[in-house]
Amino acid sequence: MPARSISTASLTFGLVSIPVRLFPATSSKSVTFHLLHAKDQSRIQQKIYCPKEDKIVDRSELVRGYEVEKDRYVTFTDEELKKLEAQADRAVEISEFIPATEVDPVYFENSYLLGCEPVSAKAYHLLKEAMTRAGRVGVAKYTMRGKERLVLIRPYDGGLMLHTMYYNDEIRSFGEIDHGAGAAVKESELGLAQRLITDLTQKKFNPSEFKDDYRQRVLEAAEQKLAGHELTEPAPEVHHGKVIDLMSALKESLKKRGVAVNADRGEEAPATSEREDRKVAQGSRRAPGSRRSR
Repeated sequence: MPARSISTASLTFGLVSIPVRLFPATSSKSVTFHLLHAKDQSRIQQKIYCPKEDKIVDRSELVRGYEVEKDRYVTFTDEELKKLEAQADRAVEISEFIPATEVDPVYFENSYLLGCEPVSAKAYHLLKEAMTRAGRVGVAKYTMRGKERLVLIRPYDGGLMLHTMYYNDEIRSFGEIDHGAGAAVKESELGLAQRLITDLTQKKFNPSEFKDDYRQRVLEAAEQKLAGHELTEPAPEVHHGKVIDLMSALKESLKKRGVAVNADRGEEAPATSEREDRKVAQGSRRAPGSRRSR
């Protein structure tokens, strides 16, 4: 089934206007479950309950309330909220361009692919190519569902992508939680950690290497149950012991990856040649009491 656009817009920078269409860039594959009545396997229904009157109420009796303080609300009708919505302006006006590296991923919310109209193909790809060569992304405002959204436009996979973003006051800081800011780190520990990071480093992110194992297990289990089979016992997970000595944990991690580490200084041991390895092996086979040259 071909992708269906969810909205149209006009991407602008300067006096250039590019008609575009928004398409969802992602589609969640997470497994979901319905709540059923165990007795007859029928789906349950959620009712709107008023605890004060102890009764089920109809949706027509509901109003929207904004809590100004504990248990105190200001109510709004749908008509009042409609008047407060931003005007349905389809323009996505890029107000500034910034280096792509200046935007932290914590600000990203949802992602949309921007498709162009036939009449805007040249201008669309001109903007995409210019942004790619400059290493820049565009910052803009866009009205979606009556709300003004901060958005970011960036080149992606031969086209342009739009990200809705959180506003700055929506981002939480580490000042709210304990994150061990005063913990001391030794240079020897830092050196081992950097060596382990280097050994685990890949040239680029390959998302196809990562699979949703939980979803696969659920799908396989559902097929077994549908066929009338009992669920097979999954292999027990290996639980790692509690890390007590950080240096030992780092050295052991490097050792498992085939990297020799100096036992007393925490440094990577120099690689030995095959000739040197043979000399060591021959020396270990000498008769007891024989002296080695130092």
